Amino acid sequence: MPTLDTKSISSVIQMQYVIEWQIEKLRDKLKSNLLISSFAITLICASSLPASANGEIAEVVARFRGCDYFIADGPNGLYVLEWYGGYDPDVGDRLYGAISSYGMKDVIYLPSELVGRVWVEDYMESETAALDEIADHCN
Repeated sequence: MPTLDTKSISSVIQMQYVIEWQIEKLRDKLKSNLLISSFAITLICASSLPASANGEIAEVVARFRGCDYFIADGPNGLYVLEWYGGYDPDVGDRLYGAISSYGMKDVIYLPSELVGRVWVEDYMESETAALDEIADHCN
């Protein structure tokens, strides 16, 4: 019988959370007596899925006054992210997206369903390295 490593288990749990969250949102819409056809439900599900199935869930652990950079903690250590638009997160917010690679990323904040855009400045960082990165970008 094959065994799963910790990263695989974490990915499965994250995707399960996103799917359960989407199902709950659909149930809420149906309870509101909205008449939605099965075609419309399919479209809603497809449009609310993250662009990447390899996303991670991370929690915002530090914000810095007067600076668009923030630190999130997730499965690949600390992430140094720069806010680029959409929902402006607070400490304690969770975000979902493909943030384990550099560059511009669209993310979903959970469970509020709000979307945002961030620049992944760095990831797999220690606390000291993340704070050094913040010091480089925030005066």
